[in-house]
Amino acid sequence: MSELDARYERGQETRRMFGGGTINNAGTMSTAWELAPDLERILGEALFGTIWHREALSPVQREMITLSTLIVLGREPQLRRHLGNALHIGLSPEQIVELIIHDTWYGGAPAGINALILCKDVFDERGIAFTLPPSHNINEDPGSLFERGSQLRKQYMGTQPSTRPEPPTRAERDFARITGEYYWGATWTRPGLDLHSRCICTMTCLAVLGREGPLRSHIRGALNIGFTQDQVIEVFMHLTLYGGIPFARGAMDIANDIFING
Repeated sequence: MSELDARYERGQETRRMFGGGTINNAGTMSTAWELAPDLERILGEALFGTIWHREALSPVQREMITLSTLIVLGREPQLRRHLGNALHIGLSPEQIVELIIHDTWYGGAPAGINALILCKDVFDERGIAFTLPPSHNINEDPGSLFERGSQLRKQYMGTQPSTRPEPPTRAERDFARITGEYYWGATWTRPGLDLHSRCICTMTCLAVLGREGPLRSHIRGALNIGFTQDQVIEVFMHLTLYGGIPFARGAMDIANDIFING
């Protein structure tokens, strides 16, 4: 067996993992492969047979990267498939729904709502009756919510110096308060995903959207909570064929600048 054949066979193993033991080529996938069999082979070798088998990240972490990319880019047919794949790989329904809630802050409410609708369809098809129990305390004082978010942000980001001047407008100061309460306080502190998972999802979303400034802060946050440099780069390597090589390469360049210059 040639090396490329061995990679392709490892790719088939990955696709069997996606399908819970079988490879599902039904629907749009079979149409795509019929039109361009070489692409099926290249993805089988490079993506499924090589990248998915690298050891720096677990299959669950890789599926989180994949889902986050597809959610914020609005790739709905592929997202539907990967919502099903995620269940076979080992994500719980709670983790999947929580990931969608988290990524809504990066792709926007329409992207999050669309992803939840697809997710409900996938769960129904598999006979999964699931509703995420409410954890948002509607009686919490907004000041407490803001402080909880501030503490989480300090734990995650460390003592990064702010690069932004004091906002000159009331509207932007209000923006900082609202995001402090709801982005950091109400979302990042939710129990359904751990801090490392939220960091992975965030770096993914910012990388595929090309948001250099926030990405720099979150790469530093990743290093602060214990990610190695190789793991950070691995996040961007994994999204290459889901979000595009220019975005992966650009994110790696930003990370390397941080590794060298801080």
